[in-house]
Amino acid sequence: MKEPIALPLQRYPKQTLYHAWAPKLGRTILFTGRDQLRLWAMLEAHPGVSRYCERPTWPDGADQGPVADFWALRDGKPVWLEVQEDPSPERVADPPVSPSLVVDTITLEELDKHRIWIQNWLSLLPYLSTASVLSLGELQTSVIEFVGRGSCIGDVESHFSSVDSVLVRTAVVAALHQGRLVSADLQSLPWDMSTRISKVARRGHDEAQ
Repeated sequence: MKEPIALPLQRYPKQTLYHAWAPKLGRTILFTGRDQLRLWAMLEAHPGVSRYCERPTWPDGADQGPVADFWALRDGKPVWLEVQEDPSPERVADPPVSPSLVVDTITLEELDKHRIWIQNWLSLLPYLSTASVLSLGELQTSVIEFVGRGSCIGDVESHFSSVDSVLVRTAVVAALHQGRLVSADLQSLPWDMSTRISKVARRGHDEAQ
């Protein structure tokens, strides 16, 4: 599948840029607005999003794409996403370039509804900036095997007390990032050592219980 590439970012005088390391892309990305940064955090935190591109455009320039803040591969399907910063009802949406390229609009109200989850992941994602150069596979597997019902991050760090706590925490964050662990607490509570985590339910096994 052909994927778009990011348009170069032109910085204006005194303009604030937001820098972030993107684990799913393995590179640094730049934004001119905090709302794009917040949407990026949601894409990185969503296990169903395997790839994405900021300020997307087609590499050869031959194909015309819609104007969007992001392109993403979500659950195996490409989607185009745009942050709607102007909630004015008079705003007229641009017609789609083709019926198959529809842009999903994300309003500021929708972003605000997920503000705790977004802020949690903006705090957690930096742990993964070092995970790319560390081999955490064995530790991560052990962490996932240990996690049970009612476990919290503090329990995991206490159990693996012989290992550097930052590495243990990074293994937990990586498992959450990959969707191998889940946490309902991250949706509504600021994360800390008491944040509860659990394994992803295996449908066939759990239904038999």
